[in-house]
Amino acid sequence: MASVSARPRADGTVAYRVQFRLARGGPPTTETFDTAREAGAFAKLVDTIGGAAARAKRLALAEGGPTTPLLSEVLEDYIAAAPDITAGTAAEYRRVLARSGLEERLGAFPVSMIDRVDVEQWVQARRTKVSAKTKRPIAPKTIRNEHGLLSSLLQHAVDRGWATTNPCEKVRLPSAEHHELQIPTTEELGRIVAAISPLYRPLVLLLAATGMRWGEATALTWRDVDAAGARIRVRQAWKHADSGGRELGAPKTRTAYRTIETTPGIIAALGARGKPEQLVFRNRHGRQVQHHTFHQYHWTSACTAAKLDPRPRVHDLRHYAASHMLAAGADLFEVSRALGHRSIKTTTDVYGHLVPTKTRPTVTHSRDLEHLMKPPRGSQAA
Repeated sequence: MASVSARPRADGTVAYRVQFRLARGGPPTTETFDTAREAGAFAKLVDTIGGAAARAKRLALAEGGPTTPLLSEVLEDYIAAAPDITAGTAAEYRRVLARSGLEERLGAFPVSMIDRVDVEQWVQARRTKVSAKTKRPIAPKTIRNEHGLLSSLLQHAVDRGWATTNPCEKVRLPSAEHHELQIPTTEELGRIVAAISPLYRPLVLLLAATGMRWGEATALTWRDVDAAGARIRVRQAWKHADSGGRELGAPKTRTAYRTIETTPGIIAALGARGKPEQLVFRNRHGRQVQHHTFHQYHWTSACTAAKLDPRPRVHDLRHYAASHMLAAGADLFEVSRALGHRSIKTTTDVYGHLVPTKTRPTVTHSRDLEHLMKPPRGSQAA
């Protein structure tokens, strides 16, 4: 750990000294600064990236390194330059920069000085980090998403002329986890529906019947429900708000704008029709249904009552819908369109293995080879 001390100079000013080690176990060395702020920032940098790397960064700056923006400043320029980034998304980007350790680890020096080793060290540190919320290591998908934001920012810096290369390129990331889908059976779904609070029974049924995303279904208003045609229009979803909560905005992708066909029975299960702009699904206080509240106080207890182990996630109702559509012979493109996927590749990547085969290619091919198992004519078994 680096330590900071203050000593008076002969001219009456104060010198701030940072004592640290260039390498673990090596002899102590010092760097001197004119202000407590500079000394504190350097000490923090030493503790984050190591003494040798911190000194190298300081020497590069002292030798006339380019005065380019910091990572946080690049983020603000990136947001300002993109008209399609909402205030909520911008706020989420700022939160990602803070909670991912990117700001702490890479935010102390200009973006032109961030190199591939810095990014690799951040990835390694992130892999060993334990989430305060889940008490488990940070998920590879989370790290990959955070790296994606960093790469976008550093590429923006290149485009602006603030950096010459994007050091995120070709950095090895932890492999994405591929878990087997926990798709409940129809019988298990029936037990969940029976055990869930009557207030939320229509919501569970709609998610399982249509494969809608949680943020889409809970954003439905009655004007989106066409009872006569048994259709539901997806035109909005809950998004990140600037305040950290949720606000209504556009669906996840352009293809998420869609009309979903269902049945009169599913429409009827939604209950008595309200005013056009009233949310179809509301909590007992008449407000938005929050996912974490629903999961903690309703979904978990219903799955426990249904004796499901492992317990499916709420999102697995989307998988349930997709898998049953495919099993019933629905075309993959039609399922992709119903789910609002960005492209059919997304549908294929997630559900391709569930598509039932019609030609049974392995059976046909195996049958063609069965004659090889027969001994040649005229030969005798040993």
